[in-house]
Amino acid sequence: MQCNSLLVVAVVLSVVAVADSLSNERPPTIALDNQKIEIPFKTTETIVLLCQGDGLPLPVYSWKKNGLTLDVPGDRFAYQPGSGNLVIRGILPNDEGSYNCFATNKFGTAVGRTITLKKADIGSFTDEEPLDAFRPFVGDYLEIPCILPDSYPKGHSYFGYVNPTSNILENIINDDRLLLDYDGNLHFANVNMNDSLAYMGIDIDYMCIGNNPYLGIYMMGRQCRILPQEKSGGPTNHPPQLRWPLTTIDTAVRGQTKRLKCIFSGLPTPKVTWHTENRNGRFAVNGAEIVLTNVDILDAGSYTCMATNSETDQPLSHTIHLTVETEPYWAKIPVDHYVDEDEDVEVDCTVHGTPQPSITWSINGVQVNESDFHERKSLDGYILRYQNVTANDSQVIQCSSSNKHGTILKNIIVKVNAEEPSFIETPRDRKVVEGKTIHFECTSRGAPKPSMEWYRQNSSSASRVSGDRFRVLDNGRKLEIKDTKAEDAGIYQCTASNKYRTNEATFELTVRSPTSITSIPSNITVRVYDDVTLPCDVTTDHRELANLAVEWEKDGRRIDFEKEAHIHMDKTDFSLQIRSSKVKDTGEYVCTATNGLDSATSGISVLRVKGRPDAPYDVTIFQCDPDTVGISWSAGSDNNDEITEFTIHYSGRLSGGNKTLSGADFRPQSRYQDHVSVYPWSRYAFQVSATNGIGTSDLSEELGQSCITPSAAPYRSPVGVCGNLSSAQQLVINWDPMPEYEHNGEGFHYVVGYKKHGTYDVEETQVVLDPRQKSISIHEQKESFALFEVYVRAANKIGKGPLTETKLVRSGEGKPQVVPQNFKVVGDSVNGSFAQFSWDPVDTSEEKVRGFFRGYRIVFWKSDEPNIRRSEDILVDRPFELCRPLLPDKHDRIQRRRRRHRHRVRSADRVYGETDQLWPLTDISAAVQVLNQVNAGQDSNVVKFRTPVGVPGKVSSLRVVQNGWSHLVIEWQLPLEFTGDIIGYWLYYSVAPPAVSYSTRLHIKNPNLRRYKIRQLDYSTVYRISMTAMTVAGAGDEETVIGETLPVNDPDAPKIRDISIHDSLVNISWFPSDQEPPVYPGSEFFVKFRGPDNSTAVQRFDPSPDSDDLWAVVTGLRKGKYEVWVVASSGIGELSRENNSQSWILPIGLENDNVTILESVPLLYQQASVGWFVVLMCIISLLVLLLLIICIVRRTREAVYPVYEKERMWSDQTSAPDETPFGEYISPSKLGLSQGSLDSDENPVESDSDSLGEYEYQEATKFNDEGSFAGQSN
Repeated sequence: MQCNSLLVVAVVLSVVAVADSLSNERPPTIALDNQKIEIPFKTTETIVLLCQGDGLPLPVYSWKKNGLTLDVPGDRFAYQPGSGNLVIRGILPNDEGSYNCFATNKFGTAVGRTITLKKADIGSFTDEEPLDAFRPFVGDYLEIPCILPDSYPKGHSYFGYVNPTSNILENIINDDRLLLDYDGNLHFANVNMNDSLAYMGIDIDYMCIGNNPYLGIYMMGRQCRILPQEKSGGPTNHPPQLRWPLTTIDTAVRGQTKRLKCIFSGLPTPKVTWHTENRNGRFAVNGAEIVLTNVDILDAGSYTCMATNSETDQPLSHTIHLTVETEPYWAKIPVDHYVDEDEDVEVDCTVHGTPQPSITWSINGVQVNESDFHERKSLDGYILRYQNVTANDSQVIQCSSSNKHGTILKNIIVKVNAEEPSFIETPRDRKVVEGKTIHFECTSRGAPKPSMEWYRQNSSSASRVSGDRFRVLDNGRKLEIKDTKAEDAGIYQCTASNKYRTNEATFELTVRSPTSITSIPSNITVRVYDDVTLPCDVTTDHRELANLAVEWEKDGRRIDFEKEAHIHMDKTDFSLQIRSSKVKDTGEYVCTATNGLDSATSGISVLRVKGRPDAPYDVTIFQCDPDTVGISWSAGSDNNDEITEFTIHYSGRLSGGNKTLSGADFRPQSRYQDHVSVYPWSRYAFQVSATNGIGTSDLSEELGQSCITPSAAPYRSPVGVCGNLSSAQQLVINWDPMPEYEHNGEGFHYVVGYKKHGTYDVEETQVVLDPRQKSISIHEQKESFALFEVYVRAANKIGKGPLTETKLVRSGEGKPQVVPQNFKVVGDSVNGSFAQFSWDPVDTSEEKVRGFFRGYRIVFWKSDEPNIRRSEDILVDRPFELCRPLLPDKHDRIQRRRRRHRHRVRSADRVYGETDQLWPLTDISAAVQVLNQVNAGQDSNVVKFRTPVGVPGKVSSLRVVQNGWSHLVIEWQLPLEFTGDIIGYWLYYSVAPPAVSYSTRLHIKNPNLRRYKIRQLDYSTVYRISMTAMTVAGAGDEETVIGETLPVNDPDAPKIRDISIHDSLVNISWFPSDQEPPVYPGSEFFVKFRGPDNSTAVQRFDPSPDSDDLWAVVTGLRKGKYEVWVVASSGIGELSRENNSQSWILPIGLENDNVTILESVPLLYQQASVGWFVVLMCIISLLVLLLLIICIVRRTREAVYPVYEKERMWSDQTSAPDETPFGEYISPSKLGLSQGSLDSDENPVESDSDSLGEYEYQEATKFNDEGSFAGQSN
């Protein structure tokens, strides 16, 4: 059953394909436009004659030569694949002829153009004898004839000669005197001596040359010479005379190029011009020749050439009457005819041309004439008629027309259709909304033309549609249903019928309820940046909800939500959401809903968004006075909120400001104006802003004009007039300089007036020209602290400003004349940096102090360095008036009495003062002085005392020099200032912020340390480290540094530094990393040994926190072979990552008291023999002793730090609290291993940054001959 179904489907598909193929069948055609009419050829080459056809079924091609069918394919003839193009290989002369292409299928035959093949050739010049030499007189006319040989394609001709120097053929250059006519003859309007072409006494021949461009062949004609003869008395001038052409009629062909030329003789050489009365009048002039390109019928007419020279008053003219002929052309291009049976056909091949062309008719490539037509067919000149065509009348008709200028051909298809009805377009299922009008269209084809009917199917049958609301239109092709109703829904049918059969097409009409919008339009007013919601309540047929689409429009244009990012539509209720609204959102909004069937549109909702106004415009200046400027402007858009005020912003060369127009001064109008107060002698620019209830606009555009106010005298004089007490016996007058915008004109300056107060001295003045100057010194005063009346007045070239104020000003203060008595140190107040003093009070009157009393100054210095002084001021809070207004005499006397009373000093027993800036451990000298506002008086009696030890300052250069996983190494230097001997340090550290207090405190007792290793830290952690130095007076201030431990990683492999091998011990030292600087240095190290019996021992090396010395000693060894290596650890896990972090394994051997290295290994230092080693150790011991003596002498001279005895340190000093005892060995019983000399339980804390002298009390065996660690035995 399934196979039968598939077979049926296959048959149906095959029938459909065949039917479609048949419906697309068409008669043959040939593309004529790309076919050439004439083709020249060269023998033996390959020629392709084009014949590109089309049709369905695909046409079959054939070719005829001179009317005879060619055998293709043949020996030399073949078709190009996929076309009817004829390929002729090795073409021969006998292949010349006329060729026609034919394309044939079941509907007829199409014919191509007649293509003429002709062999390209050029003949020879006639075998005439060379011409004798021409001997014209100079100035006479001369023509050299040239009879050109035959050529195909048509050739060109010119005259030339052979250059005797280059042996190259060169052209004779045509000009107004030498011209070549269209027959090939060369004309000389007049001969001159240069026409002989003589070269170095040799006459050169002229020759006529013919050229076939297709073949690229030049043929040379007969040669001649010109031997010009001179007349006695010279050449005779003569007027122009026509030499060519002698005819007056010429012909051109439409669409081609036409040349006309006139050749005249004469002396001087005539000048030729052209004229035509033709309205078209389009031609290019090239001397004696005119050229008409793409000749048109309108170019026909008379063309006159005119020649003139100095020998004629009237030009000599010659008129050529040009007629324009045409190739054949269609009056109306014949068209193909696709008709149904029983129709009439009229093939129109009306043709025009000059001369009148003839016409030839062919059907399917066979020529016919009038006698071949009868009954339903007739030929009437240019028209072929068919009546009541049948299927047998399908054919291809050839219409060919020709005259002497060319031939045209047209293939005209007549295809008669005879077929049963088939639908071109059938109605599709449609949906419509109640109350709407709907149209269905049903078009068909068939021959004869089918009739169309419309039906509606009922439950059991179909009936023709009827009723007032149903109409059949356009000859049955359309069905219209008006005012559709729900009962109109159902199945409908369209039928197409002719004599062959009836065809049916069925479709369905569905009727839906209409769409509506029920939301009420609204008018909304908001402020800019407010959110807005516009509702759109939509209802539609529930069966079309999936197709419902809603759009919003603003002012008639759809809103593009992608471009308007702040606007979007809610997908649930279709409301329009506007976020942060803008002024441009103001407008009329409409929502439209559609479901593909109908649409509904809401009413108009008006949204008004208020924003700050646009900037005012058209700002102009209508008044420009010294102190007033008038401004006018126009208001910009108020952006939906009324403007309430304008602000004028003005800026001058040196000043500016704002003025607001509002309230009672403001009323809406088209143009506004106001006045602004300004300063004289300045250029002002103006801008205006507007303000409404929302905000203030941008400023208006800057004016192209500005206001330059006239000059005036200053409106005021400087204020702030006062004095300066700093210069004794000088009057210093200060004032506040006036800003430039108040200068009011050029030549601004100050007039300073002064005289001594209370005298009748004449007022003196000085002029200050610099407007920026703010003080002046009067040097001729003889006394200090004298009182003067002073004023400063402004002036310019216009005049002086008003006198603003006169002040009473003092001249400079002198040196106090009183000295404190009984200056003493108070009791036992002295410590390392502090002391308290007391002394008797002094008379603080202005006469004694010679100024305003300010207090006392304690001065102190090192007794042995009196030039280095420090001081401490003991000031009193006593107000004084440096400058005061000048009052009338009575008021001034009262003020002076009040001031004297206020400055009277009550007596006191003693005055006390103190300082904390003393030098510790120093002999100090001190005194006290009296101060006024400027000067200090003489020293009082001097007291001397000595300060004890002080608290130290901060340690210097505290830094982290090495970072590890669980350790940080720090370095530091002594405090910069010596306050006493350092007795130790406190070291604090904790995790960096947010921790605020230190979690760990270490006491470093060794004062000589400069380096320390902090261990047992967390990895990848930032630490805050602080240190204080200590003297017997206490601890100093903290110095802090930040350090960070490294993340956990494989530690760097150690690098062995040196190995010393002795009779029964091995001393090994190493660097913490094989990289410099270290990247991940280990925190702990292990020394591993493998003995002769392959047993392994491990020694944990735990150096002192204050040293980076890495070395260990193996003792009690017996003779044999050993291997030794060093392993680094992060300090977190004992021997983890051993393979990646170990040094090279070094084989060593002990044999008969001699050293044997079993394998060469790169070391920092070379090994040495035991004897040489002992000698070097002695030398190094002497050097160490010498360095120790130098250090002791140096420290004694500097008196900074005492030298501590190494022996006492060795025995008495204890380690820091965090130091760990040296780890025990893990070794076989036959191995004895010992730690180096840095055991924290036995040794003092040392610094490896100090000199070698610090190792004076360690055993000499610690160093080898190169100064490296050699080790020691227990």
